[in-house]
Amino acid sequence: MATEAELTDMVRAHYDSEPMLRLAGEIHFDAGLSRAEVRAAARVFGEPLPDLVYLPCAGTLRHAPPLLAEGARHVVAVDLSGPSLTAGLGRNVPAGLRGHVTAYHGDVRDAGQVLPECGVRLAFLGGNSLGDVTAPEGHRQFLHALARSLTPGGVLVFDYVSDRYLPAGTGPTTSEWPQVWHGPEGDVDVVDRRTRTCRPLGTSGMALLRIRCDILGLHDGRPLAPPHTYSKLIVPDPLLKEQFAEAGLELTNTGPVADWSGYHRDRIDQVGDLGMMGEPDCWYRAVRR
Repeated sequence: MATEAELTDMVRAHYDSEPMLRLAGEIHFDAGLSRAEVRAAARVFGEPLPDLVYLPCAGTLRHAPPLLAEGARHVVAVDLSGPSLTAGLGRNVPAGLRGHVTAYHGDVRDAGQVLPECGVRLAFLGGNSLGDVTAPEGHRQFLHALARSLTPGGVLVFDYVSDRYLPAGTGPTTSEWPQVWHGPEGDVDVVDRRTRTCRPLGTSGMALLRIRCDILGLHDGRPLAPPHTYSKLIVPDPLLKEQFAEAGLELTNTGPVADWSGYHRDRIDQVGDLGMMGEPDCWYRAVRR
């Protein structure tokens, strides 16, 4: 299928951005966070990890090594951002593990060619990626593609903020976190500023959250990555459950991520730097009927 122009543009501006890949706190290379997410996702799955795990929207492959460490033998990873996959293979996946990772640069909705025809027992969609496909019809196609990737009884585990991160009121809301930018001449202390605005998508019950991203030098305010905007599709839980049912998946919100992970709880309480990955984030479990 043809990937939507707005999705292609967003991937190019945000996920393909080499300066953004230098941001330590942009979760791409946060090994502790990735290990904690995989451990918690395995608990949500509720069984020993199967030999093959599917990673849709895999980004920089940060979840692949922890999945292998937790018992998977092979990971199939798919993402629209070629630079993210390349960076991840170089920085997140040790040479000795690369033979256990299949990285496919493409749209998740076209990923059938790299997945078993019978489907997989576990797909793990991490990093609050569910809302990345912002066109309503494309979003539904995305859910159907996730369902097709699973064997009957197979499980999709994912995290999603849904409408718990909507800005208060009608105006923009800004949050800032201290971060480190790994520049070519050394580490630079920066401010990671995200400004959120939201608008409803007609009468669909969904909304579009737009997030402006500014990475600024802490001491001089100098931009260290091109300012840009990326988007998330906001689907309230009742509507999300209906959409998953239409795709043949039984959806359960299993509760806040921090309830499944002491690492997340401590980091939210002590540092508070997780943004959309923090307090509002919940684990979901979807089973193919």
